[in-house]
Amino acid sequence: GTGFFYIPGTETCLRIHGYVRYDIGFGELNSVTHQTSGDETWNKRARASFRVSTWADTEYGPLRTYVETRWQWDTNGVEIRTPGDPGVVVTNGYENSGEFSINFAYIDLAGLRIGKDESFFTTFTGYAGGVINDGLIGYGPFDTNLISYTFNSGAFSAGISLEQGNNNLSTTWRQTTVDANGDGTNDAVRYATGIGGWGIDDYVPHIVAGAGYDAGAFNIRGVLGYDTVNNAFAAKLRGDVSFDPFSAFVMVMFSEATSAYGTVDGWVNNSQDTWAVIGGASYDINDALAANLQVSWAEANGLANDEWAVVGNINYEVANGFIVRPEIAYHSMTDGSDAFGGTLRFERSF
Repeated sequence: GTGFFYIPGTETCLRIHGYVRYDIGFGELNSVTHQTSGDETWNKRARASFRVSTWADTEYGPLRTYVETRWQWDTNGVEIRTPGDPGVVVTNGYENSGEFSINFAYIDLAGLRIGKDESFFTTFTGYAGGVINDGLIGYGPFDTNLISYTFNSGAFSAGISLEQGNNNLSTTWRQTTVDANGDGTNDAVRYATGIGGWGIDDYVPHIVAGAGYDAGAFNIRGVLGYDTVNNAFAAKLRGDVSFDPFSAFVMVMFSEATSAYGTVDGWVNNSQDTWAVIGGASYDINDALAANLQVSWAEANGLANDEWAVVGNINYEVANGFIVRPEIAYHSMTDGSDAFGGTLRFERSF
């Protein structure tokens, strides 16, 4: 394929690719707050993604590997709290820090995939629209180790995945009663505040299964996820249509109240069984310019309002592999509050 070359002395093809990205967030939805002035300020992230792909033909079918690592200098909002658990919020602020992640590291032999990936519940039906803030109302979890198999005959596809999930340690800043640096004020220190996530609690993995049919201009896929820790299901059904230069999709989602597939980066509200819908459209204005729109909804389940999110952007390809993408977003939340914001993205892929 494009970008691959043979490793000398082998029958394996190698591709080195990735991107460098700079995001600028602003507005109530995407900004951060300065801890002293209390004013909103830019929320910025610089990221370098490095990807390595290999491919080889075997008697069993294609043998592939894929690795993606991300380095980024990020802006993160923090809460500064008084001593104790959980303490009282003294002020909000932000910090800048370097971050590293291994987003993908898997081996794939003829559809059998083993390693670090994103949940089959999310990838089989595909990401949401062509917008940056596509997860204001989420559509499923991402990072996990898994063993999956996908069958693809061209038009029909189906797959199953056994997943570990992802546990994580949450932290927050706390005011201490110690003046460690001698400046006359007590210091703020980051403390662990608990373990969260959706990792399995014994040897039984989470289970995801899906099936789909691709008729060219029309595509339909469905997926079912079973959280074995909470014994709860979540499901999605997605349909896509594409008539160049226009494309659109709609994704209908349902989750039981405690399923991680609906609660982690998901759409469950008020700890109840929840329905949600995400729809979007894209239009290629010309070879260099495209417009994208996404609308999301989740039911309130007894809270003040249903949850809504609307996001739109323009994607402009300045040169081959270099895009500029200004975006605006609106989020109406279940407590009756709402927020506007925007993101300006610069990205060079290679």
